[in-house]
Amino acid sequence: MLTVGVEEEFLLLEPDGAVAPVSAGLLGVTGGDDRVRHEYTAYQLETVTGVHTGLRSLQAELAELRRTAARAAELNGARLVAAGAPPFRRGPLEAVTDEPRYRRLADRYPDATAASAGTCGCHVHVGVADRDLAVAVLGRLRPWLAPVLALTANSPCRDGADSGYGSTRYAARRHWPTFRAPEVWADAADYDRAVAGLIAAGTALDVGGVHLLARLSGRYPTIEIRVADTCLDVADTVLLAGIVRALVATLIDDVRQDRAAEPRCAADPDADLATAARHGLTGHGLRALLRKIGPALAESGDAAVVHRALARLLHHGTGADRQRALLRRSPSPDAFVAGLAALTAQG
Repeated sequence: MLTVGVEEEFLLLEPDGAVAPVSAGLLGVTGGDDRVRHEYTAYQLETVTGVHTGLRSLQAELAELRRTAARAAELNGARLVAAGAPPFRRGPLEAVTDEPRYRRLADRYPDATAASAGTCGCHVHVGVADRDLAVAVLGRLRPWLAPVLALTANSPCRDGADSGYGSTRYAARRHWPTFRAPEVWADAADYDRAVAGLIAAGTALDVGGVHLLARLSGRYPTIEIRVADTCLDVADTVLLAGIVRALVATLIDDVRQDRAAEPRCAADPDADLATAARHGLTGHGLRALLRKIGPALAESGDAAVVHRALARLLHHGTGADRQRALLRRSPSPDAFVAGLAALTAQG
């Protein structure tokens, strides 16, 4: 059984939708819980789960962390909101968290910082200790990143209106020069040379600043899949984690059995990713993805949890679909933010 852990990024918003740069005060009331952390801007938070083998225990911790962060936000007059980008361009969007590394990033990449301020992703870590094997999996992930993005699109709003995109976060993050799909590398040494080259060229500040849509974690023995918007509620996050773990398990088996890679692995996935960001689930390879990971879901015992969560998502829509529905029902900023905060806290 492959292990799985999740990092979720959240917005801190005023009741009227303006960003609330209160993360420093918020962390002061979380009781020293180091699973709740600063993020790039002072109106964002990140939560980090432990390492799990079961999706049910992961779901329980995700829900606990959201409750902890939401309570702390309320004590600071803010709302915790799970959205891939700020729905309103209000407040001090340039409020970078006052930490040396974040300041260096903002100074070196001012255009990317300005374009992507406040964007929030959900990063799933799957334990793979063999770095050569993990690099082989990265290359085979390329054709599957678009359907994963389509499932998790959750940033449709811009300036309080429907942008027409499921994920405005994806387009905004493209301003970072390394926010790209992984390449196909020969082995871990080849991957490390590529990362070192990006840093030497100034394309990335450091290993953590290599913003590949899927990469080897610089801190843990994991593959880190970073393509997804942060998910609107816990059930969507668990669905993402279950699908990603099954996909990694499937691709590991393909490598070990020396099965040929998908023909699309060699193709440029940018067009598929752009379409996924625009249209969400429409016209994308969800059926192919489910066929691909079906045996791994059955073997892990995750099939029932994943298919139940997927049926719910297909019935109610992606996070972007639900945000749009909420905006139609509750167009005033106060009501919209309150609705998003309520959905965020659903466990």
